[in-house]
Amino acid sequence: MRLFVGIVPSPEAISHAAGAVDRIASTTPDMRWVPSERWHVTLAFLGEVDPDRVPELTSRLDHVAVAHEPIEGLCLDGSGSFPGVLWLGVGNAAEQSAGNPRFSAVTRLGGLADAIQREMPKAGVHLESRPWQPHLTVGRWRPSPRREGAARDAARSLADYAGPGFSVDEVRLVESMTDPEPEYRDVHVVALGHSAT
Repeated sequence: MRLFVGIVPSPEAISHAAGAVDRIASTTPDMRWVPSERWHVTLAFLGEVDPDRVPELTSRLDHVAVAHEPIEGLCLDGSGSFPGVLWLGVGNAAEQSAGNPRFSAVTRLGGLADAIQREMPKAGVHLESRPWQPHLTVGRWRPSPRREGAARDAARSLADYAGPGFSVDEVRLVESMTDPEPEYRDVHVVALGHSAT
């Protein structure tokens, strides 16, 4: 099973961002746009995992979730690209921007991601060692200089995007299936700040 742990912004945040992405989609025809129903923010990418490890993974995820309260005041904010990937960033909503950075929504989300990533090896799943950057993938492309330029232009077009605020009150363990077409299936969903039922 190919698994990741992630969060999903609110329907309002997704709809608002989809409107902004749709406006530039026609200008980058070589981009493979990710349907908004598959949009998510990955907290930990687990990769291929033996199905026998899933019960321990869900137990570890429950352990982390109960220790973290829901996070209010996030928003989709700005844009950028990695090789082959166009993304929207995750920032603090306007009402959070003037607060204490130590307790900002993005800082708290980073703490949640870090806690999840620390627990996964205890379930026998070893993660890649790379810095975590909260983002939501909206498009992909096959490498070529022309497509790279188009993707940079698309990222610049979305650079000033700032969506409505949303809250995170649950995390999801998700199976990513690619055949015959990409599809996500929730394996386990747990509320933040509550014991799993």
